[in-house]
Amino acid sequence: MGPLFTLLTDFGAGSGYPAQVKAVLLAAHADARLVDVSHEVPAYDVLAGALLLEACVPWFPREAIHLAVVDPGVGTARRGLCVVDPEGRRLVGPDNGLFTPFLGDGARAFELAPGDALPRPRSATFHGRDLFAPAAALLAAGRGPERLGPPVADPVRLAWPSAQRCPDCLRGETLAADHFGNLVTSIREEDLGGAAVAHAQVGEERVRFVRTFGEAAPGELVAYVGSGGRVEVAIREGSAAARLGIRGVPVRLALA
Repeated sequence: MGPLFTLLTDFGAGSGYPAQVKAVLLAAHADARLVDVSHEVPAYDVLAGALLLEACVPWFPREAIHLAVVDPGVGTARRGLCVVDPEGRRLVGPDNGLFTPFLGDGARAFELAPGDALPRPRSATFHGRDLFAPAAALLAAGRGPERLGPPVADPVRLAWPSAQRCPDCLRGETLAADHFGNLVTSIREEDLGGAAVAHAQVGEERVRFVRTFGEAAPGELVAYVGSGGRVEVAIREGSAAARLGIRGVPVRLALA
């Protein structure tokens, strides 16, 4: 069975760019297994890409190699990066904060340095094809990440939004939207610490906190813990994003 690669980009599913990245991987590993996580990350939205990686990467086998490209700084002095997280997962892409969820204690990072191992990019605008895909292919061939370039002590980290606790509540904000218009927030399930939620305040609206969509009436705005382990805001059979906007809507959970 060939190596397993996942791909996440903001290239757009209808463009030819994902196919070119896959072509490089297949040229090196004809039996490769390629999984498209998404090519519909909002253009240039590094935080949205990082949240998708956070939700999806842990479900893949440990040996998978995760190639991610949301790269508004392509062609500049920003570094290419291979991250090995504390669980041994390998991620390849730009050093712009995209891998923030995987840079916990014990993570290692290495700069992708063109030279003997890696080719110099043919294009200043397509490092996904010309730098990151060759690096991922070398990892799959057994090359250690430390042989791709020097260690990086200061990989870029996003200002990762987190929940704020008050005596009887948790405060956060909306961060990103999924295909249905459901809004992912900065409040994690673990932030609740097992506490029950009496209700939620989303912007100016007081809403119910439910377990699943079926508990809401069609068109009702609700909050709940989503499958990715974060509190989310949704409208049953509608789009919370269309109604509220995507980022920065305040969310307050009143704890019972």
